[in-house]
Amino acid sequence: MSEKEVHKRWRPTRVNLVAGGMVVSGFMLTGLSWWLLLLAALGTFGPGILRELGWLRDKDEFQLQAARRAGYHAFLTSGLMAFVLLAFFRSGERAVKDPEELTTLFLATLWFTWFLSSMLVYLGPQKTAARILIAFGSAWLVFTIVSNVGSEWTGWAALLMHPLLTLPFFALAWISYRWPRFTGILLLVASISFMQLFGYFRSSSNLGLVTRGVTFILFLGPLLASGVALLGVGNECERSEDAARPPLAGNGKS
Repeated sequence: MSEKEVHKRWRPTRVNLVAGGMVVSGFMLTGLSWWLLLLAALGTFGPGILRELGWLRDKDEFQLQAARRAGYHAFLTSGLMAFVLLAFFRSGERAVKDPEELTTLFLATLWFTWFLSSMLVYLGPQKTAARILIAFGSAWLVFTIVSNVGSEWTGWAALLMHPLLTLPFFALAWISYRWPRFTGILLLVASISFMQLFGYFRSSSNLGLVTRGVTFILFLGPLLASGVALLGVGNECERSEDAARPPLAGNGKS
């Protein structure tokens, strides 16, 4: 798919804009009442329900297949997580004091899986990984700058040195186009290192495990998923080349 076709596929429709506004409004209005979060639910799932009922026809066949593929991936990941959590809580006395943390974990898993799967369909593994890395690098760059100005000011050395920690994100985004498998391995190693650094392997309370799960999905999940996707880029390229290569002379049947 060419860049022009991808842009056309991704161009937001009026339905997308209305649904996105409902999602943003739903989250922003939770300060008034958490029942208003249902606006975000309607914006997220409403268009899909209308499409499946045949009442809304704003997507072509490719877009519908991509949406259903993303939904199936979300079903697989959320279903697997449900079985793991069921086994975890049934295997001993493991009460959860704040069940909203558990529902947040499932929502984060659903949303992240659907979003990442959609990006992979439209953009491919390399572009998806590059954009995720650039987004991460930019977010951490802003964080390191804000953390060293105003009341947090400790000197020019910290302001100039701390942003350098974001350079690996931008470097990996650049080399993901040239050496995708190597970048994938680096991302997997980085994800495991971050898990160790943030203490994901340490014992904690049940609520702490759920909260860490949400943090993992939102912050480390994109890096880990991008690494796994990049590992298969070489195989996809080889299959594409084999499909495009004409058959050898003399092997065909007359």
